[in-house]
Formats: sequence, C-alpha cells, structure tokens
Amino acid sequence: MASVIIGSAIGATSTSKALQRQNFNKEPNGLETIIEAYAIQTANRDAVVPEKNTLHSAFSSSTKKYSRMVVESVATEEQDGGITQMLVTYVGLTILTGLPPAIVRIIPAAGEGVYGPPVVIEAEYVTDVSETQFMAGQRAQNNATQFTFGFNSVIKMPPFINGTALPQDPRPAFFSSPSGGVGFIENYSGYCVLSKSCERRGLFLVARDTFHEVQQVATVGAQ
Repeated sequence: MASVIIGSAIGATSTSKALQRQNFNKEPNGLETIIEAYAIQTANRDAVVPEKNTLHSAFSSSTKKYSRMVVESVATEEQDGGITQMLVTYVGLTILTGLPPAIVRIIPAAGEGVYGPPVVIEAEYVTDVSETQFMAGQRAQNNATQFTFGFNSVIKMPPFINGTALPQDPRPAFFSSPSGGVGFIENYSGYCVLSKSCERRGLFLVARDTFHEVQQVATVGAQ
C-alpha cells in the first residue's frame, strides 16, 4: 500500500476540507482503492461529506484527479477543537482507458473432464458491462450463445478475457448423429460457462466465471 501526505489549511467556507493523506491499494484482479484522509470543520460536516458514487474528479482535493474512481464509503471521527477527521474511500481504476488483465485459475474437480483433464477453469476479472449484460454472457469477448435443437443452450468460454488468454478446448466442438436414425446423438461444445457471479464496485463489476467441458448425449430410435 502506498501512502502520500499532502496537507493544507482548512478554509472558512462550508465546503472546506484539508486533504492530509492518500493511501493506494491494488487488488490482484486490478481493482484499485484510494483512501483520502481529510480534516474538516465539524460544523460543516453535513455539507462536506460526499455522496456514494461521487466521482473522485468531482470531489477530491488532490491535484491528480481520476474520472473512473467513485466514492465507495465515508467514515468520520470528531476530534477536539471543532475538527473532524473524514476518511473517503474511492474504488475503481486510475487508468484512463482499458481494463486490467484477468486472473485465470485451473482447479482440479472430480467428475469433470470429457476429452480434457478433470478440471474447471475460473476467471476473475474487472468489467464495465452492466449486470444484465454480464449475466447474459454478453461481454465484448463473447456475445454468442450456442444452441443445438434438442439440447440445452450453452455460453461458450471466450478465448480471451481482458486480453488474457484462456485454455483452448481439448478438441473442436462437434455434433454427430447416427446413420440410419438409431443410436446416439452427441453435441460436444468444449469449455462453457458453469457458473457466473459478480459484485458491483463503483463503475465496475468484479466478476468470477467458471467453465467446464460440456457434452450432451441423447438416444434416438430403438435400441
């Protein structure tokens, strides 16, 4: 965690605040937080405390502003002499454009694996899509839901998430049906979504997808 001491005098206006310290933190998935410590006049506290999701660039007294970071929480503690300490926590990204690379994990899982090893693939990443788009699988990297008549639809694992390559399918996807109309129909889709979850953090979602191999089989005709 990096710390920057800034500091300035508290003015007499109702919106006065003295920025005393900035602390930076970056999570493994790339999401960043900044905690700014202010000294404010206790009498003006209600007028100074920012609302949740206020842009850093609109509120912070720092000389460097961030347009992709917003207020996540505020804590105040009254001090002696009519002064209150205010801690403002911002969350988001300090970069102007783009998204941090995804974290990809390979997790052994009994019962998984069709043509590949018995594993599930987990991707943790930051995304700027809406919750509705995320749950529908409509990311920029993958906006197609595969469907074959008679089988459940699946959402394919994209080849990349935020520029990070994911493992390739053990073999190409295929559909096969028996000659003569009797036997097994197989629909192999490769790695597809097993589960999806996300948490809203300011302007972004912290997302976690898991993927596993999908093969659907049906029997046709008399056996």
